[in-house]
Amino acid sequence: MAIEAASLLHRPIKIWTDSLSSWMAILNPKSHHSMVREIQTLLLPHKHIHLRWLKAHVGYLGNEYADLLAKEAITKGYPFFLPKPLSYLKSEIMSAALSI
Repeated sequence: MAIEAASLLHRPIKIWTDSLSSWMAILNPKSHHSMVREIQTLLLPHKHIHLRWLKAHVGYLGNEYADLLAKEAITKGYPFFLPKPLSYLKSEIMSAALSI
């Protein structure tokens, strides 16, 4: 949603996240996760939108407020389920095969 909103502005935009794993997944051109691929596709034509990472829980006021809103969304929002990534399924299959 942030990318879609930023794409309308046509000026340099930085979108910050404290999720290092999400940021790394989006930077990975070989990712097979559907949501990551969708984000990559949205970013491709918009060179003015830049993703940035900041360390969590170090006192950035905006980040603390974003965490508060995320917690509120979890308790008051609608459930949203993501499928497990392919890497998780592969490790589960490998673990089951090894145990057999």
